[in-house]
Amino acid sequence: MHRTVRFGYGLALMALLGMPAALAQESLDEQLRQPVNREAFNQQRDVADQLLRLGERQANQEDYQSALRAWNRAVELYYEIGDAAAMAQVYGHLGNVYATLGDYTNAETAVRRQLAIARDNQNFSTQIFAWNTLGTLRLQRGATEFANQAYEEALKIAYSIQNFEGIGLSLSNLGLLAAGQGDYDTAIEYYEAAGNYRVRAGNLPGRANTNNNLGNAYLAQGQLLKAIAAYRVALSYGQESNDVTTQLNAIDGLIDVYSKRGDWPLVRNYLDERIALTLNTDNDLGRLLTFKRLGEFYEATGDLPLAQAEYQRAYELARLLDHTTLEVELFNRLLSFQSRQSNNN
Repeated sequence: MHRTVRFGYGLALMALLGMPAALAQESLDEQLRQPVNREAFNQQRDVADQLLRLGERQANQEDYQSALRAWNRAVELYYEIGDAAAMAQVYGHLGNVYATLGDYTNAETAVRRQLAIARDNQNFSTQIFAWNTLGTLRLQRGATEFANQAYEEALKIAYSIQNFEGIGLSLSNLGLLAAGQGDYDTAIEYYEAAGNYRVRAGNLPGRANTNNNLGNAYLAQGQLLKAIAAYRVALSYGQESNDVTTQLNAIDGLIDVYSKRGDWPLVRNYLDERIALTLNTDNDLGRLLTFKRLGEFYEATGDLPLAQAEYQRAYELARLLDHTTLEVELFNRLLSFQSRQSNNN
């Protein structure tokens, strides 16, 4: 069984790498004539499995380069023993980490290989998520038409096998694409449909993320009450699933809404929630954004000395984290305070 899977994927992989079909066939025929050493086979699988788990631990610890080394070696070993399913899993991991590092070329290569394996073995669930990932990677590079086609392909496959999680993810991504193009009416339709399927799939973090996006679309349209409702649902699901990132996104949305309404006591309440989630943690970016949010709050409510102090804290942390965009923004805000003080003097 392993040899049959290996044969089918081997041709697909060699074709992806540009090897002529005749040479690919000859190479695989030679491999298939080799006798199986069951003990060596099991040892190789054990090593590959250990490398897979090691890479997962390293990625969780944000040691991405070590994770990439472990997974690239694991995928070589899985290829040698013909475990296509494990190879697809590793390629998915590789794609995610390369994308996290901003290496979209290698990320796309890994996901295309994952997709080739999934097609070869008619693994429709993996195809759904690979198409969604591929669409997002191409969207990062500005290829909106390709991204739309990829999401539509994922949605078609998901509907065909009634994979609720896949349907919800694909619809949510189509909503993000529509929102990015300023078509908020279409985005809202996608998000609302996606939320229903994510509930049916039992995916609370996914439903929370979709509701945050829905809140953003309503906020962009000026539908503040609907935005509040969407963000509150997202916050509730984020709390239930202990997803701090989702909670922070919902809190920021609520801060934006209540700031627009000038409801400063409620803004302060949500700022306190943000402080509780970030200030005594190792979430450096979260703390930076909390300082920035506090500065905006104090500036809006007229307490300029406190606003300047919070912007200064945020600026120093942005420099420490080498977050150039926020560093420049905060530097300009601090300059404006110095200019005001000079004018007053």
